[in-house]
Amino acid sequence: MSPRTQSIRTTLLAIAVLGAAACSPEIGGMVGEPDGPDASDFVPEPEVCDEAVAITFEQRQIIPDIMLVLDRSGSMGDPLVNGSNTSKWDVMRNAMASIVANNGDAVNFGLSMFPSNNNCDTNPPNVTPALNNVGSILSQMNSVGPNGGTPTHQSLRRARDFFDAQPVNPDGRIVILATDGIPTCGSSTGESVNVIQALGQRSIKTYVLGFGFGNADVSGLLEMAIAGGTNQLYSADSPDELNVALDSILGDVTVPSCEFELQQTPANADDINVVINGVELARDDPNGWSYDEATKTITLNGAACESVQSGGTNGIEVDLGCEGEIIE
Repeated sequence: MSPRTQSIRTTLLAIAVLGAAACSPEIGGMVGEPDGPDASDFVPEPEVCDEAVAITFEQRQIIPDIMLVLDRSGSMGDPLVNGSNTSKWDVMRNAMASIVANNGDAVNFGLSMFPSNNNCDTNPPNVTPALNNVGSILSQMNSVGPNGGTPTHQSLRRARDFFDAQPVNPDGRIVILATDGIPTCGSSTGESVNVIQALGQRSIKTYVLGFGFGNADVSGLLEMAIAGGTNQLYSADSPDELNVALDSILGDVTVPSCEFELQQTPANADDINVVINGVELARDDPNGWSYDEATKTITLNGAACESVQSGGTNGIEVDLGCEGEIIE
């Protein structure tokens, strides 16, 4: 697991507190002596806050859908390193098993392998995105071996059609295309770019991973990566590089939520204060926070949200102003 992924998980486990302040009047609660029975002559001292009552809240977990679109063409049966008995397909299977097992409780992983036969055909995804389904993904990858051509754009179209038939996941939908060669089977880089752009129009980002290319020309893959919205081609020529590339992609995809659900209802929502790293944020500000009373949810906005997602916060404090119960 990458340091960034670990940082994200730490952030998700951060503890925050909502305090309801209690107040009491100062002893001798009036200024001067009353000169008559008229109660309006009494002037109470200001209230003083001296106690906080803690109420917990939880950070909402973001769970995106990720479709792994994996090339199992004949060239994936070649050794990754000359003289090795380990094929590129074996290395890919081990890396995918690790990434899905390590992140399966925070990501809905699905699998689509191409081609679907030993020629150029494609089928709908082999595994529907779901949590903790490393067993299903490994079972499918173990059931086939490398063979056939590289129908890249046809397989991407299958992923697009699958997502079109499913409810939109508001936490994000992502395609990770991992391939060791340029498209064949009547497919071309241009056609693949077109499908990737169509995915982007549906707010589905495509990450492109070139595996085992060595010194081959990867300009076509870079063109796909730019179309996918990442502007970055991930490449790997060894098992370690493959694991690093996949960890980097997952770290970019699995970000902490900026929504926090209060576990109890504050008596007066107008008295809520939100503090990050000792700085009080403005309510209903583009870089501050907002509150939805119906769902009891605080949402961090703009720079405040970015700070949480980048791991740049030491903690979040939420409290109520001095509007609590008066101590006798």
